[in-house]
Amino acid sequence: MSITLYFNPYSHRCLSVKTILLLTKCDFNEKIIDVLKGENLKQAFTNINPNQTVPAITEGFFSLFESHAIIKYICINKPDFRLYPNTLQNKAQVDSYLDWHSNEFPTVLDYSKECYLKPLLIGNKVPQNRVSRLVDVEEVLQFFIKTFLNDGKFNYIFDQTSFTIADIRAVCDLTSLFICNFDFEKFPILEQYITRMFKIPELYLSHQDYFNFIQKQKYKNQFIQSILTKQPKQEQITLYFHPLSSPSRAVRSLLLLAKIEFDEKIIDILKSENQSDQYSLINPNQTVPSIKQGSFTLFESHAILKYICEQYRLYDFYPQDNFKLKAQIDSYLDFHLNEMKQITEYVMISQNNQNEQELKEKQKIIDQLLQFFVKVFLNEGKYKYIYNHKTISIADLSAVNQILFLIMANYDFNSVPQIQKYLINILDNQYVKQSNKEYFISINNNQHNNYNQFNKQIIASSKKKGCC
Repeated sequence: MSITLYFNPYSHRCLSVKTILLLTKCDFNEKIIDVLKGENLKQAFTNINPNQTVPAITEGFFSLFESHAIIKYICINKPDFRLYPNTLQNKAQVDSYLDWHSNEFPTVLDYSKECYLKPLLIGNKVPQNRVSRLVDVEEVLQFFIKTFLNDGKFNYIFDQTSFTIADIRAVCDLTSLFICNFDFEKFPILEQYITRMFKIPELYLSHQDYFNFIQKQKYKNQFIQSILTKQPKQEQITLYFHPLSSPSRAVRSLLLLAKIEFDEKIIDILKSENQSDQYSLINPNQTVPSIKQGSFTLFESHAILKYICEQYRLYDFYPQDNFKLKAQIDSYLDFHLNEMKQITEYVMISQNNQNEQELKEKQKIIDQLLQFFVKVFLNEGKYKYIYNHKTISIADLSAVNQILFLIMANYDFNSVPQIQKYLINILDNQYVKQSNKEYFISINNNQHNNYNQFNKQIIASSKKKGCC
């Protein structure tokens, strides 16, 4: 059963829990609780955590709050990762540190909040008693170095053979000082310790949003900048596609909409490039689209769309916290695979000049399919997007690019005006239009088709705003 983490990306207690979840390869979902907007005070969250603080987790009907209790719970259930020692003395030392941390490290966190958040909220340039608070912080750090790192003789807290939850907890709170441009040069042992810890990729991954925020600040001393610039960059995606392929255009639309940098390589299926040995190593199914990111490859458009959304946290396109809406989008995507492929079959028949009677029978099937689409997924046209999602989702990208394929067969959309409205609405987005530019050029150059008025309108609109 997967864990749901209720957290805030700028809470360092939350970051320690997320890091542990990543390190232990747990299956988990995230739900951001905006404490500045008081979402932690709402009854729905209070039912999970009556203390109204983040982080908290749920696993089925089980809920748990307080960060140290959470990270111990996770590690006890994942003993193979050895983040929480199983020998009595080592475990007691880690517990000793965590208790000390709870008592003393709030001084560090409070100082960071005072230095950054309070000036934003109340307009003070300098928090009261900043000098005395800084002295308190430095005393905590000196004690930490002396007692738990043995003045730098220990690589990890209490000289454990590898890092533990004590080290994860410590380093996550130490990064809170980045926001106030803390002078770590006074503490070279801390610089070495933080640098050592940030060789752990999961720490960068959990701190991604926080570090992106820090990067926007003009004030960053050399040490802080050195940590930020060492973030492992995500390798660029290469999209293997064909512009006439509806699933290819769906994936391309998402990448453009999300402004993700990517390379693209056309696989000319008309010349059987998809059957080459080289491409078969990327996609053994020899279809388009496929993606490659580093050594990772993936085929099947819906799997690719979901992967990109989860990898780049594109939750507007594929929600993670609204389980019902996510399930509805998944429902459409499954329907799409089972039923919408009939559009491709119909277009192929129309292009191959099959007998007129067969074409009419296939057209009736498409008419019924689109009417079902309008009735169920657009609520008789009352919804702007599939299942009334507030913005374009990956369901819409998959649907629209498939429906647009009907223009090649000069399909008469007048029988489904709700589809006309739906297409115009989504094609009003410049990135969706851009993704279809080669497709529109191709069918516009198809001189043997005398397109009906609506199809001409769609093709003509693609030339606006410099898209084609």
